Amino acid sequence: MPQRYDQHFLRDENIARAIAGAACPQPDEVLLEIGPGPGILSKYLVQRPNPLIGIEIDPQYHQKLVETYPQATWILGDALEVFWPEVPLYLVSNLPYSITGPFLMRVLEHRAWIRGGVLMLQKEVAQRLYARPGERQFGRLSALFQVVYQVERLRTVRPGSFSPPPKVLSEVIRFTRLPQIPLKDWPSFAAIVRAAFRQPRQTLSRNLRSAGFSCPPHLATRRPHEIPLPELIALWRWLSDPIRS
Repeated sequence: MPQRYDQHFLRDENIARAIAGAACPQPDEVLLEIGPGPGILSKYLVQRPNPLIGIEIDPQYHQKLVETYPQATWILGDALEVFWPEVPLYLVSNLPYSITGPFLMRVLEHRAWIRGGVLMLQKEVAQRLYARPGERQFGRLSALFQVVYQVERLRTVRPGSFSPPPKVLSEVIRFTRLPQIPLKDWPSFAAIVRAAFRQPRQTLSRNLRSAGFSCPPHLATRRPHEIPLPELIALWRWLSDPIRS
């Protein structure tokens, strides 16, 4: 089928089997697969006792999935736009590279329903999800994701496992909800983090003041990527304190 949607489809059965095997859904959770394409991963997911919902943008692949795996629910559409069911969800997907950033933000928007998942994505993006403070990859996405989910790296996947082969390495990660703040407060925390990382090479003080926020003196000269998550949470609480304001 034509490559119209900029996706590199997994063709290695061993990797597909390993991704499906790494999933740890609870009995009441629905599996959600994004961009199943020809269904190499779907084949293993439908064997699990959990219901499976797949979102596929290509009408030809969608029709083939409906015919091959009628026991699953297949939605035709863009995963960034279609409605995600508000039921307990567990994600298992080989993500299309072109939607990774917006998709991860949508996962965070649905944090109350998504307990965790297993994802394969570009290594560069995966590293941001599990990077530690002080590392070059630690940034806004790291803080926004890690305040809700614990992330573990499972394996690296080489380009030859895909068709067509991408020009970069991929990684499989597993994430599990382990919130460091109340889930309802994530938007407020996200606003502070986005301000803090506005210009990653600038000091925290300059970034916050340019966004209209104050900065505690002990953090003023530090760069945002140097600040551990607990200190970012403390900063958010300090800025959110109505008594201080």
